[in-house]
Amino acid sequence: MWGLYRKKGLQSMRPYILGEDLSGVSVSKCDTPELGGMIAQGSDDGALWYVSKTFFEQNYRAGGDCDCYGADFVRHIQEHLKPDEDVICKICGKTLQDIVNHR
Repeated sequence: MWGLYRKKGLQSMRPYILGEDLSGVSVSKCDTPELGGMIAQGSDDGALWYVSKTFFEQNYRAGGDCDCYGADFVRHIQEHLKPDEDVICKICGKTLQDIVNHR
């Protein structure tokens, strides 16, 4: 299952499945695929590459991991919007209205 992970931007990734066929996936010579590694997918060309467990843990976190559900965040954003405006969180991709409805 693919999910978005954040480094400087969002990156589509899914967990590496132990023993899976990696033909068609670029794997660095210094990497040995292991449980906890990830398969990344390019958004433009669909290219696939392996991201080691250690590199992933040190550099990424799930794209949906944000604090946009906090009351202070919502209040701050609402102060800057016109009554008919909405905004989308760049981290989790939810609209402010979605956030307010699910708190």
